[in-house]
Amino acid sequence: MVYDYRHELIELLNHTTGDPESLLQTQRSLTIIVDLLNQLQPADQKSSRPASQSAKPGYKIRRGVNTPKITLNHLSQTPKADASERPQRDQAANATISKAQDPQAPKVSDNQAYLRKALANQEAENNTATDNVPPELSEVELLARDNCYPVHRLLSGAEINHRFYSESILHKLPFPINDGDVVQLDRQRLIHGKLPAINRVTNDHLAISTTPTKVIEYATLEPVAGSDVLQIKKTLKGNSILDESHANTIVIDPYKYASRNLKPGMIIDFAYYDHGNGMRDAKAGEIRWIHSEHEFDTTKTPRKLQKPKKVTNQRHDYTDKLDYDLKQKHVLVVTGMRSKVQDLKPVIAKHHGVFYGLDASMEEKVSSSKLKKAVKDADLVVVCIDKIHHRISQLTTHHAKRYERPFAIANTTSNTAVERAIFRALNGQSAFESSSQEMSKYVSAD
Repeated sequence: MVYDYRHELIELLNHTTGDPESLLQTQRSLTIIVDLLNQLQPADQKSSRPASQSAKPGYKIRRGVNTPKITLNHLSQTPKADASERPQRDQAANATISKAQDPQAPKVSDNQAYLRKALANQEAENNTATDNVPPELSEVELLARDNCYPVHRLLSGAEINHRFYSESILHKLPFPINDGDVVQLDRQRLIHGKLPAINRVTNDHLAISTTPTKVIEYATLEPVAGSDVLQIKKTLKGNSILDESHANTIVIDPYKYASRNLKPGMIIDFAYYDHGNGMRDAKAGEIRWIHSEHEFDTTKTPRKLQKPKKVTNQRHDYTDKLDYDLKQKHVLVVTGMRSKVQDLKPVIAKHHGVFYGLDASMEEKVSSSKLKKAVKDADLVVVCIDKIHHRISQLTTHHAKRYERPFAIANTTSNTAVERAIFRALNGQSAFESSSQEMSKYVSAD
C-alpha cells in the first residue's frame, strides 16, 4: 500500500501565513518531506528480505532503483486554491482518506507517526547546527583580550571593568580620562590593595554613553544672602552654561556634602548629564572635584618661588663705648640665651677682663650650689634677667651679697647692657639701671 501524505501537506499549508518567516519555515519542512519520500518506498509484505535491512516495518531503503524522484518543483506545480475553495479541498481530502481506510490502517498511522518524528529530528539537528556556530565577539570583548577596557565616566569617578575608581584616584593620574576612553590595566600593581592600576590611555575610543556628561570647571562658591546654602554663578574660564547669562545660577546645599566642609570662595568642578534641557539638567548635577589653592588660576604661568637667602649670624668686631679697665678681673655673666653667651666675650676682653659665662636657659640644671661656686670664683657678677627664671636671679643676687661680690643687673642680653652693668658694678653704683639714667653717670671718676 502507498502512504497517502496529502493530509500532512494540506495541514502544513493551512498553517502557513504570508510573512517571510512562515514561508521560509514551510519551505524547509517541504524539503525534509521530499528527502524522506525519496529514501523510503513501500515494501512487499511477502518479501524474503531480512527485517534488519528494512528502515521501518512496511518500508525499505531503495538501492539502485531508477524510479523518478519527487522534487519540490513537483509539489509547487500543484495549482493553489483560492480561499473560497480551501474548505472544499479539505473536505474532499478527508473523504478520500476515510474511503481509503482498510484493515491496514494501523500500519498507516505508524507511518504517519514515523514521518512526524523524522521531521522533528531533522528540525532539531538544524537548530543544533545553528547553535554550535560561535557568536561574533563584540568590540569590548576583543579589547578585553589585550587587558584593555572602556571608561564609563560618572558624575564623580568612573567605572572600569565593573570596578569603581574614585575621583581622587583619577586626579592623581598624569593624563586626563574621559568617557569612552580605552585604558590598559595593570593587575600586578594594585591601588588600595584591590583596584588594578591604570597604565595608560590607548588610541581607541568607544561611544558607549548615549547621554553626554558636561562639566562646569573652576566655578566659585558664593554665599546666598540670608541663607545657609551656597551658589555658583560664574567660572574662571568663562566657557560654561553659567557664563551665558547672569540669571543662570545653581544652588548647592552644603549639608548634602557635609563631609567636604564647603565654604564660600572654594573652587569646584560641577558635573551633570546633558539631556538637552539646559539649566534644568545642570541643576540636577553634583560636585565632581574641589580644587586646592594652587589649582585656581589656569591661565597665568605660575610664579617661580624664590629661595630665601640664608642669613648667617655674623659677628662684628665690638667697639667699646665706655672707658674703664677691669685689670684681668674675672667677670661672671649669667644669661638664659645660649646663642649669645660667646658674643659677650669680646665685651669683657676689650676692657681687659676675663670672661666666664653661665648658661641658665634650663632652670632644672642650675642648682644653688653651682651658682654659689661660680659666684665665689668670680670678682664681678652680671645677671641678664631677660631670659632666665626669677629664682635664678634671686639666688645669684643672694650669693653675691653673701660673698661680697660686686654685681649689677642687665635688662637685656646685649653688648651695651652688659658693658653698662659691668661699669655700675665696678664703680659701686646702683645694681639696676633706670630708664632716665644719663650717659654722664658712666664717666669714670679717674
